[in-house]
Amino acid sequence: MTAVQAAPGGRRPAGGEGREGGDAHRGASDRGGDPGTRGGLELRDRAVAKLVVAAAGEVQDVASPVPRVLRQALGSPDLDGQVKADVSVAGDLVTVRVSLSVRWPAPILEVAEAVRQSVTQRLAELAGLRVSHVDIRVTALPADRRTRRRVQ
Repeated sequence: MTAVQAAPGGRRPAGGEGREGGDAHRGASDRGGDPGTRGGLELRDRAVAKLVVAAAGEVQDVASPVPRVLRQALGSPDLDGQVKADVSVAGDLVTVRVSLSVRWPAPILEVAEAVRQSVTQRLAELAGLRVSHVDIRVTALPADRRTRRRVQ
């Protein structure tokens, strides 16, 4: 969820009233002076968490986390599901906590580092945010049913 601040001076009339010749075809920078004075974009924690989920999901061998109660796994992970993320945003600095599963036999440390790099890079590219820390919790190591071998 994002909130956009209104531009100083209110909104423009709809339906072409009050337009001067060609106003509708001018670029955004022609319509209100300096772009830095027209408003800003505020990203909510939930929107940033969704960016984190998408970034982590881009990494190979990542699966959704397994729900647990009293350290006991309930069911199995959804191998095509989404990871879980929680973020704390302070200005342009973000702390990230991610829960996910890593498909067996992928190397856990390499997958975790790839998730850290992906999250850091995507938040910088897409939201202009700096990541201070990424905590990763691996909840399970499920075997990918599509590649499981069977002994006969």
